[in-house]
Amino acid sequence: DADLTVEEARLKRMRRPDLVLPQGLAMLEKQRASLGNSQWEIREQVFMAALDLHKFEIARKQFELLEQRFPTSLRVRALEGMIFEAQAHHSGLTSEQSSKLAGRAMEIYTEILDEDPFNVFARKRKIALHRGQGTAEAIALAIGQLNAYLEMYPTDAEAWKELADVYLEMQQLENARKALEEVLILAPMSYLSHLKLAEVLYTLEEHHLARSYYAQSLELKSMDNSRAALGMILCTTAIHNKGKGKSDDSNVKLMEIARDHLVASYECCPGASKGPELRAVQAWLT
Repeated sequence: DADLTVEEARLKRMRRPDLVLPQGLAMLEKQRASLGNSQWEIREQVFMAALDLHKFEIARKQFELLEQRFPTSLRVRALEGMIFEAQAHHSGLTSEQSSKLAGRAMEIYTEILDEDPFNVFARKRKIALHRGQGTAEAIALAIGQLNAYLEMYPTDAEAWKELADVYLEMQQLENARKALEEVLILAPMSYLSHLKLAEVLYTLEEHHLARSYYAQSLELKSMDNSRAALGMILCTTAIHNKGKGKSDDSNVKLMEIARDHLVASYECCPGASKGPELRAVQAWLT
């Protein structure tokens, strides 16, 4: 949305660096006197947007101004770590250069945690840094640190989601299942978490349980949820085949609901009613 403002992006937690960076810089240049203390929130937004776009000079300038204003802030100190993190992932660097920058970021986060062991921001940055390195050893460290973090903050649904994603990347399905179950305790209205858990259960061949989570995902989001509809079709088909054709009215009903949802999701697309995608779906369902 081209009309999105810097304030709206912050309140909605939207990452739109392409809009935030030019708008934020313009506000800081032309309206700084009238912004009052809100200029520091805007500077941090501009900092984050600059990092996303690899505008490191702009990010460094905003960090220096924030550091001058808040010289003892651990949060501001962590922003410098984020600069090194972003630079470490920038293309054109040798592995040695990238490793050195990542190491500098890790040092900053470790120093912050030495000073404040409960600093959530630094803990999460360390986890992200390990995860971004991508090696088996680094991923194992990320898993260990996420579990340690969740022992201290067990109601952080986003952290449980991240842990589930890491387990899925490592193909540790049972652990991913447990993490997603924790997510749903904390965020029971998340259609996507129901869907992810259903997919894990389907892969584990727990088809009846997977079917219930696919159904709940469709209940929470009936439109534009073709992934859940397709999953429920696969589940109900597997259950039917396991039953060797025995009559199961509830399974048949759920299969019909899923088929209707899947077809409807393609019919809603502009021009799709006569398109090859819809015909392919209808042919597959027959």
